[in-house]
Amino acid sequence: MITGFQAVMAVNDGGNGGAIGGASTKFNGVITYGLPELEAPTFDATELAQDDGGGTPQPDPFEREYPTGTIKIGKTKGEMKYTKANYQRMLKLCGKRGYTFVLTSPDDLTVSGTPTQTTCQFLGAVTKVGEVVFEKGKAVTIPFEFTASKQPTYS
Repeated sequence: MITGFQAVMAVNDGGNGGAIGGASTKFNGVITYGLPELEAPTFDATELAQDDGGGTPQPDPFEREYPTGTIKIGKTKGEMKYTKANYQRMLKLCGKRGYTFVLTSPDDLTVSGTPTQTTCQFLGAVTKVGEVVFEKGKAVTIPFEFTASKQPTYS
């Protein structure tokens, strides 16, 4: 079983929402994030009066779906503990493209005893900073979404 407490999310903004190419700095207080979703869209290639392609062709009533050859990268959601620094950093990153996101998974606890982590790196942007709710007796968090704009690399 993998627990998420060692997961790390970092962006090359110098830690303050600054210019692209700054020091890659992790966020403090990350609660959740997901690795980018990848989807291979398909198109309907069903033909009128298509046959089954056998030796004695017969009508084939099934739809044929073929991959388009491109892969769609979906939005990824996350949540972090509220601090003024985290909130201001997210506001500055929102809508700005070209930052390098580095997402590191926790150790998958292999029996070899050697830490095995997955690192996902991609160019992307914070595309949404959600509503921050201050409620008595509840932890305050910052919900957010980010989207990859280029193919992620995994190592």
